[in-house]
Amino acid sequence: MNKHLFVLAFLIFCFCLPIQAQRRGTYTVLQAGGMFGLSTTSDQSAMHGYQFQFAFGRNFYDRMYLGLGIGNDVYRGRSDLADGSRSTRRISTLPIFVDFRVPFARLSPLGTFGVVADAGYAPSIGADYFKGFMGKAGITYSHLLVEGSDLQFSAGYGFQQFDSRFSGKVFSQHNVFITVGLFVH
Repeated sequence: MNKHLFVLAFLIFCFCLPIQAQRRGTYTVLQAGGMFGLSTTSDQSAMHGYQFQFAFGRNFYDRMYLGLGIGNDVYRGRSDLADGSRSTRRISTLPIFVDFRVPFARLSPLGTFGVVADAGYAPSIGADYFKGFMGKAGITYSHLLVEGSDLQFSAGYGFQQFDSRFSGKVFSQHNVFITVGLFVH
């Protein structure tokens, strides 16, 4: 009899009392997207490309997110050569950045608008990756997939400085970016 009473009490406790979800103290972002060059400080045309980013950091009660990230940005553009012909150039950066996100408007139970800002530096790695400062700012739209996981769309403005130790030439580019990714918080 005591055994059955204990099992009954345990079942009532498990199924009838509300269980509160645990809030994660961290967040993770994995996103990819495109970059469209607007202007450059060099004599070459603006470059377009794609980016992959991963960021991990602290979740401050779903009101603010602050973390560190790493990305891989690849730019492609046309270069004019001295003989008048054109060639395609490819420039890559591997930025390490501070990621800052704040949701500011809840549109529905499933959708939220927010802002994002990234600032960092891309170190030079061999002859393949250029070094330089990078900064991005934009807006985000997060659509709830399951509790704590959102499909996130971002659009905004970016700045990238390029410095190659081999060519000795420093230039920068302004661009617009669009990304889509998974935001787990």
